[in-house]
Amino acid sequence: MNASIIINFFTAFITFIFGILLTTGILFPGKVDTSKFMLGIVLMIYGVYRFVNSFSKIKQFKMEENRKRINDEREKLLNNK
Repeated sequence: MNASIIINFFTAFITFIFGILLTTGILFPGKVDTSKFMLGIVLMIYGVYRFVNSFSKIKQFKMEENRKRINDEREKLLNNK
């Protein structure tokens, strides 16, 4: 697994957790503030977006490897005839 993908998953996880902590009021306790609540929601959505984006990059990389392997095998088969 690539180091950038690990960093992307870690960032997605931290962003999502920070959004939950901000939304529930654990991180900054006090009065209920709508801007704090909205920022928490935005951070949670951004964390989910980063996770889905990282997962799709892994899937796309695997599909590209399979295409390359199939093309190499096809070329080898055609050259043997």
